[in-house]
Amino acid sequence: MKFIVGIGNPGKKYESTRHNAGFQVIDVLKKKALLNSKEAVLVRPKTFVNRTGDVILELSGKHKVSPQNIFVVCDDVNLRFGKLRLRASGSAGGHHGLESVIEALGSVDFPRLRIGVKTDSMPEDLVSFVLGSFDAEEKKELPQILEKAAWVCEAWTKEGFNAAMRRLSRLQSVK
Repeated sequence: MKFIVGIGNPGKKYESTRHNAGFQVIDVLKKKALLNSKEAVLVRPKTFVNRTGDVILELSGKHKVSPQNIFVVCDDVNLRFGKLRLRASGSAGGHHGLESVIEALGSVDFPRLRIGVKTDSMPEDLVSFVLGSFDAEEKKELPQILEKAAWVCEAWTKEGFNAAMRRLSRLQSVK
């Protein structure tokens, strides 16, 4: 069994914030019906970003799923807005949600897709920035970015990590 876990914060207050990019990809996957429940379970935790590991721990214990079958989608303030980065493993890179997942799994070896939210006018206070909404120009571009991320998730689920990398490469070359 495979799981796609979007990282974000629950509640209407955080719905359209940068930190909820992972949740927004899960929403696109559900809306577009790119996957069925036999292919992957879509997870939108009811915990806050910093506690995402609690849900991962529950999933991995209940379903005996290996870290390689848990695909995590999150925002990244170190990547330019709209850039997608797919990795099979790696550090948290300062993302507290990924730190929580790494701690829960006791491993950095799980696939993750990062969605860039960095802008030229980022304030020093990153917490306010990631908990803030996208600006008007970003909101226009966001649906296409989220759809690309959903297609990468679909490729990973149906064909594996290398297929997801190939799809991402093709999608990044198309503007």
